[in-house]
Amino acid sequence: MTQPLRIGFVGTELAPLRPSAGGLERLVTGWAAGLRGHDSILLSRFDDGTNTTEHSRLPLAEAVASYDVVVINNRPEWTHQIDKPTVLILHNTAEAWRQGGTGSQTLAPLPLSVPSHVTIATVSLFLAHHAQEELGLSTPPRVLPPFVDPAFLGGEPWNGSDGRLLFPNRLLVKKGVHETIDAVERLADPRSMAVFLANFAPWTEPTVEHLALVVRIKGSTRCSLEPRIDASSNLATRMAAASAVLAPSTRPEGLGLVPLESLALGIPTIISGLGGLRELAPYGATITDPADIDAFASAIETVLTRPPQIDSRGIRRDFSLAHSVGILAELIDEVIQQ
Repeated sequence: MTQPLRIGFVGTELAPLRPSAGGLERLVTGWAAGLRGHDSILLSRFDDGTNTTEHSRLPLAEAVASYDVVVINNRPEWTHQIDKPTVLILHNTAEAWRQGGTGSQTLAPLPLSVPSHVTIATVSLFLAHHAQEELGLSTPPRVLPPFVDPAFLGGEPWNGSDGRLLFPNRLLVKKGVHETIDAVERLADPRSMAVFLANFAPWTEPTVEHLALVVRIKGSTRCSLEPRIDASSNLATRMAAASAVLAPSTRPEGLGLVPLESLALGIPTIISGLGGLRELAPYGATITDPADIDAFASAIETVLTRPPQIDSRGIRRDFSLAHSVGILAELIDEVIQQ
């Protein structure tokens, strides 16, 4: 009988490795929990007071010494610090790979390549080609699709009962907050309103950027702010009541968990189509250019009057936990056999 592998899952050190910290952290903890037949360990430098994570301040090479395989997320440079079989999963573009740990946004140098003991995966086809170019790979890495939180699979179907638009993404300039406010203020129906959630995950405290955007939102008569929603089940319920979900990122996304979740619920969803977001268009997401405010406003009005057909069944199939974990298991087998 084959001995189970000890697999160490390492976060980015931007936040504690727990599902409520942020989208990336939710995926990492979900993969670790869903991988059967092996001993999965979450490793973090954050002592979050739980007994579900190993905490270590040792250098990475020493911290992972007892593991058979290491799964690293969004940190290509860390692969040069260890000599274990390693799966590197990239969730975002190179801009995010350079962010320092423990809440720092200091730019770190990137390697031009990764060692031979590393197998790379990305969360979208767009990101696979991006990683190929950035890391000088001969072929694009394999796509490891993220999974939809189960709360968005068993939640209430879309009902649009409150008639308001919902912006559930983090309050960041690059998520299209300014463009959303401008577009909503141009909607012909004065009753059309947008609700923003005061979401600053994975940071543990609001940033200066977040607070400035809060001021901008509160200064609009067509927008309102609601508290951040930590529990996925509560967020799913809140989403289902919205007339549409807005996710108009102005910078390329790796894929975009927020629109993935809203599409799983069958909610009309407007995206920018930048980066991996465009890969959600076949499932019924509406693409617009957030920089063209009139076009953005027109897209909102079209969605409100003629809601598009959403292929929620396709989303639930292609982005299920079982499908995602199955591909991760294949990647781990592949790196072990190298």
